[in-house]
Amino acid sequence: MTGLLSAAPAGAVETHAEAVEVHDLTVAYRDTPVLWDVDLKVPPGVLMAVVGPNGAGKTTLIKAILGLLKPVSGQVLVEGKPYSARNQSVAYVPQRGTVDWDFPTTALDVVMMGTYGKLGWFRRPGKAERAIATDALARVGMGAFAARQISQLSGGQQQRVFLARALAQDAPVYLMDEPFQGVDAVTEKAIVEILRELRSRGRTVLVVHHDLHTVPEYFDWVTLLNVRVIASGPIADVFTPENLRRTYGTTIRQ
Repeated sequence: MTGLLSAAPAGAVETHAEAVEVHDLTVAYRDTPVLWDVDLKVPPGVLMAVVGPNGAGKTTLIKAILGLLKPVSGQVLVEGKPYSARNQSVAYVPQRGTVDWDFPTTALDVVMMGTYGKLGWFRRPGKAERAIATDALARVGMGAFAARQISQLSGGQQQRVFLARALAQDAPVYLMDEPFQGVDAVTEKAIVEILRELRSRGRTVLVVHHDLHTVPEYFDWVTLLNVRVIASGPIADVFTPENLRRTYGTTIRQ
């Protein structure tokens, strides 16, 4: 873990390379563009929401950054370099509904998966990795459930386990696809505190989010997306009624 980094204005930490850069990114399903000519720069050390209407391409953007979807055109850079899953520079928390929760494994085993990338192909996780995973579970309030099968956990508990897996990876960049979906108020508050802790350590966190009312409370940066990037930057500059109208095509009450 790095120490506390001093923050630049609007939540960004001063550095030479952006945490994430997307250049001229276009992604299409069959002949229909889902993202069109997207340009995006995300500074290190910001907690950023990605918001937009249904079908705006929010999840597609996350998957394209991760290389899970092949773009028609464009380039993605993470910390100034083309992204590769092998370098473990990005931790990913997928939508809970996309995970096979019936897979027979415990909460601790799921979290330990976050340490595999740093072990390489031929090393098995040992005491050090188990300690990292145990600590990550404790940080999300799930220490008492380490031996519980993931299928026996509630939706909010499952979400915390996947967040713990990302914490165990200890990456500089975190991508989270609707981590608040289907969780109770207590879990949502706990997740927000963890996101803020990551930001305080200089990590960069991108969160696909749908609740516009909590954007100014939870985040310091926002990207408004509707196939194209409508606007992106600090909340005070970007999260305005006019930009929301351009994004959603109607008047949005803040």
